[in-house]
Amino acid sequence: MSIGEVKATLEEANRLLDQGKTTLNEIGTALDETAGLVLASLHDSRRAEADKARKAIAEAVREVQLTLRVISAAQDSGTEFRKALG
Repeated sequence: MSIGEVKATLEEANRLLDQGKTTLNEIGTALDETAGLVLASLHDSRRAEADKARKAIAEAVREVQLTLRVISAAQDSGTEFRKALG
């Protein structure tokens, strides 16, 4: 694989990561809206199931945020490598 091909592959990977980030942001927005409704419904509940639901929602939100950070880090690394290739 030539340097030009590596650069092209890195650019394509960056584009695909952008698409993934856009999709994940949309998922995050929908999750935030849903979480708001669920948490409002569970507001006064002290049941174990309600506590489990609260924890699951919080974990899902954390996972979306973590995945977005990982995608950004991957893009940064790819960009650095592409720049190093000249």
